[in-house]
Amino acid sequence: MFPVTLSRMVEGAGNYLYNKAENGVRYAIGAEPLSEQELARRSAAADSSPAYGLQDRTREIMDAVLHKPQTTAGEYAGTLGEFVAPGAVPSKAARLAATGREMAQRVGEDLFGNIVVPAVTSEAAGQATEGTEYEGLSRFLGALFGNVGTAAGRAYNAPEAVVRRATSEMTDADWRRALGLQNNTTGVRLTGPEAISQATNGASALPNLLRVVEGSVDGGARTGPFFAARSGQVDTAVGNVLNQIAQPSARPHSIGPQAAEAAANVIDQTRQGINAQTRPLYDAANQQTIPQAQFAPIAADPRFAAGVARLRGNPELAPDYARLPDNSIGVIDAVTKDLASRGEALRNTANPLYGPELASRSTAAAADARNLATNQSPQYAQALAEQEALRRTVLNPLERGPVGRVAAAQDTATAGNALLPQNPLAGSAGEAGDATRRLVAEDPATTAGLVRQNLADRFDRANTETQAGSREFAGAKFHKDVAGNDTRQEVLDAVLREIPGGQAAARMPELLDVLQATGRRKQIGSATEFNRSMNADLGGAASPSGLAIDLVRSLGMSVTRAGDAVKRAALRSNLRALADMFTDPQSVELIRNANNRGAGIGVGDALGRSVAEAGGTLYGH
Repeated sequence: MFPVTLSRMVEGAGNYLYNKAENGVRYAIGAEPLSEQELARRSAAADSSPAYGLQDRTREIMDAVLHKPQTTAGEYAGTLGEFVAPGAVPSKAARLAATGREMAQRVGEDLFGNIVVPAVTSEAAGQATEGTEYEGLSRFLGALFGNVGTAAGRAYNAPEAVVRRATSEMTDADWRRALGLQNNTTGVRLTGPEAISQATNGASALPNLLRVVEGSVDGGARTGPFFAARSGQVDTAVGNVLNQIAQPSARPHSIGPQAAEAAANVIDQTRQGINAQTRPLYDAANQQTIPQAQFAPIAADPRFAAGVARLRGNPELAPDYARLPDNSIGVIDAVTKDLASRGEALRNTANPLYGPELASRSTAAAADARNLATNQSPQYAQALAEQEALRRTVLNPLERGPVGRVAAAQDTATAGNALLPQNPLAGSAGEAGDATRRLVAEDPATTAGLVRQNLADRFDRANTETQAGSREFAGAKFHKDVAGNDTRQEVLDAVLREIPGGQAAARMPELLDVLQATGRRKQIGSATEFNRSMNADLGGAASPSGLAIDLVRSLGMSVTRAGDAVKRAALRSNLRALADMFTDPQSVELIRNANNRGAGIGVGDALGRSVAEAGGTLYGH
């Protein structure tokens, strides 16, 4: 019957407006207004539709056959029954419910707000005007008042109102990223505010709201167990990723020396590679000799002569040079190396034979002999140039970079910090990755163990309890220590990419993202003005009921105390609602649904439901 009722309402409204317009025109031209007889005739003509007659006849039969309540309670029950069918249509909030608990809550609210409230207000209005010509209209307006009032109450919902204000600027991409963080695979559960704040790079006020909830007795009682479980979740998540690098070592102190040995081997192999690359040029130059006229001044230098004597008298080296004369490039090259080494050793103040003058003369003698040899032998000059270039571009950076620092390390901590420093130089990710690749090629197990040990030690330091015995922010501290800026992140990524298997490199980014999200949570501290404002909002100070209480407060202290009690009760209820919303496994969906429901009162929906529930009373009850 609803379509017929709606049609009659629309047609009746149209006829009413038409008659009013015609009377206006008649008045303007001085004609008589429409008579009562003409208005009655037009009304009868409008109701002459067969469908309308059938509706009226159906109502008459129903009134004659159906039971008529004999008591006031029965009449209220009867109206409730009439409102069930049109009022039981699920609302948008129920359809968008993310969890079974939320759906049950929303359905319960719908049944009460869409059926009970409008039915009671409609019947009460009808009872007040029973027997008068305004009874039907009063019943309809009563239903409309109940539906609009319910819609207004839902629109004001304090927890959802503050959540909407905090998330109104979020994009679809932000919501998708927040959902990904909430549903992460690390095992670390995040609250909705943490996930949303991380998804928006900190551009969310929700963590401030979470802090208020945590700082309250009622909210803290609900969020406490959630955060108490976090330290264990973080321990497990970090341990799982570290185990993808390597298993824990039973002898962590031995990792550093083993890594140093591997690094020294890498440097030695690099040096040997440079020598092998230039060996053909040296071999070609070794047999070449310098004419005696040019060689005589060099041979007369006592330091050079002493160097030749040491070479000829060395039982290990002498056989290799036995067939080469003193003026050969091979002998000159060997002697200049000896002189250069002696000069460097004599320059060292720790050397008991320390002598800066002798060191200078030895170095000068080596330089003079080498200059003569390079001028006489193009192959020797080329060999020295190529070897110098390779040392400058390959060997020296290796010795001065992470590999050299690992080779010089005396313990595991120093070796690990050489590869993964806490404060790496900007732009050093490339050399960190190269060093790890070289060490892995030499000793993959030791290198992986060194990286794991370094990260495990840093997590242990971050996991130190606070004075209050809390470790809830250990994950955020670990993230800051190993990836707290772009350079740290780049170095860590570069090192992990070279670890065999690649599982750690694949899983670490999600872990660090989640750990950083745990740091978006605000620690409970002093934020007096913010807390006062938020508590006022949640307590309903700006709601219609809050304004009414503030108005009545002036009537007496007893009313004031009653109003304060109501506000405190509302505050506690709202804090509990927010705590449940924020710690729910589907918190992000709940927050998004609250945002999507909007703050509009929904007058259109209320009017449509009122027509469906009580529109027929306009044409007889």
